[in-house]
Amino acid sequence: MPNTVMQSFYTSVPPVQKFEALADPRNYSSLPSDWAMVVADVMNSTAAIQKGDYKAVNTVGVSVIAAILNTLRPLEVPYIFGGDGALVCIPERFSDQIKPALSATLAMAVRSFGLILRAAIVPAAFIRARGFDILVARHQVSEHYVQGAISGGGVELVESMLKDGALPADFVVTPDADASADYSGLECRWQEIRSPRGETVAIIVRSTAAHPQSLATYEAVIKTIGSIYGDDERCKPVTEGAVRAALSYRVLQNELRLKHWKQSVIRVFWHSIVLRAAVILGWFLMQFEVRFKDTDWGIYKKDLVANSDFRKFDGALRFVLSGNTRQREQLRQYLMWLEERGEVNFGIHVADSAIITCLVQEREKVHFHFIDASGGGYAAAALALKTAAG
Repeated sequence: MPNTVMQSFYTSVPPVQKFEALADPRNYSSLPSDWAMVVADVMNSTAAIQKGDYKAVNTVGVSVIAAILNTLRPLEVPYIFGGDGALVCIPERFSDQIKPALSATLAMAVRSFGLILRAAIVPAAFIRARGFDILVARHQVSEHYVQGAISGGGVELVESMLKDGALPADFVVTPDADASADYSGLECRWQEIRSPRGETVAIIVRSTAAHPQSLATYEAVIKTIGSIYGDDERCKPVTEGAVRAALSYRVLQNELRLKHWKQSVIRVFWHSIVLRAAVILGWFLMQFEVRFKDTDWGIYKKDLVANSDFRKFDGALRFVLSGNTRQREQLRQYLMWLEERGEVNFGIHVADSAIITCLVQEREKVHFHFIDASGGGYAAAALALKTAAG
């Protein structure tokens, strides 16, 4: 098991209180040279979007994070959910412990969801030898949720090489159905959340400049988004009143397929009954604000909203925002102006609701919620960005 002494790097990075502070290079620290970056993405996410299976894509993306965190716990490491993939930074010495969990996850993605997940573990030294860096910051999203942020160009390099098949073979993870992974805490038990203001948009903005020059552009974009969409409480795509538990198999099947992918149909059916019972119990406890087993269920939804990652930074800005058509068009005009100046590439996906995938470490406050737009979300926005960039 990882030694808690190893937590000194990531937890020693001082967290910033405002998201805009992630545009300040002084708030970043270099990833230690004996660390590595784990990158994973779903190859056929576009086909899944066309079939209406994007929630499955989200589930597979978060499964990478869950499998790694459960392997490394109690070690704290930076991670970022990207919609159809994820990235996690780990001490390189734990690569051999991580690989089996990743290999199992690749096999699970194909067997349970028909999705081709590719992944690699890339040493920081390999990235720096090619002139790029991995710089890490921390954003205090809420009292109990600190979100990682990454800059320096290393993410873009590794993602591009993974997709192009250009990484050394010993970095690339291969599927193994005989391996196992622990997805404890990963839950998919909420209905889609209708936008309270008409539409929910997923936005990706990538500066064409290198770090650190790119941060000035990102600072301007963050400020403009704030001036158009308003403060956090106005533009968050998730509100307490809109969060509703799901009982339909269509929603719950993602968690069932993930956690019980090696089990028989009969056992999965049994687990579906148990899962529905858990959802009903949770609804009752939240509805009547029960305190049960050291958990105050009356504030669970409040914490859910506070601990949601509706914006993030992984070398590109990613937002999921609730707003109206006028606001979206105003933002699009601004981003098109920046694009014409050669400063950014961007992609926008428009939906009417948001989807949530959850990572629950403890029912009392320590639960984190990954947000995306329905109908394609970040993956659709990334496709639009790629098309615009040529």
